[in-house]
Amino acid sequence: MTSRKPDLARLLIDSAIALFAERTYEGTQMPAVAQLAGVGVGSIYRYFPSKEALGNAAFQHAKRELLDQLAEALAEGGPAGSTREEFGRFWHGFTRFAGGHPAAFVFLEHQQHDTFLAPESQALAAEIDALAADFIARGQQAGDIREGDAEQLVALAVGAFAGLVKLHRTDGLAGLSAEALGRAEEAVWDLLHRTAGA
Repeated sequence: MTSRKPDLARLLIDSAIALFAERTYEGTQMPAVAQLAGVGVGSIYRYFPSKEALGNAAFQHAKRELLDQLAEALAEGGPAGSTREEFGRFWHGFTRFAGGHPAAFVFLEHQQHDTFLAPESQALAAEIDALAADFIARGQQAGDIREGDAEQLVALAVGAFAGLVKLHRTDGLAGLSAEALGRAEEAVWDLLHRTAGA
């Protein structure tokens, strides 16, 4: 049995993400979402009873997409042979997500999500945070990543990547050559890497 419901719900989520990325969650009104989606405002409330419900649906959709990209990248080629190789897989996962879903990446990175996130959304965010913090902790134990608070190091690395995305927002990461993207990856790795004697 087919239904229009999933298609329209997804259209509303995609429209919301695009506007949240451009105007922020707080700066986006429901009529604007409806206009971008090409539907009446009442259509939104058939699927999402409030702006908070739509915001959570958009957040969860974007976070799941990111988790899927990371899981796929981390699994490529079997177990990672080194901390550096595993970092490269994280980098490729983030690159694919930001390149394929630029508005979703911006939405996730520059929002003040604590104003509307439901427990399920917070749990999903914590899942990604824990994945990254675990990588940092294991890298520190192996002597490959500099000492320091894992959450802070993750924030610094993700912040550097977000800055790269922002710098290339007009042309997108696809506009970067493989060599330039590789240099950026190496620079962010250097931010985390524990150098000899350090």
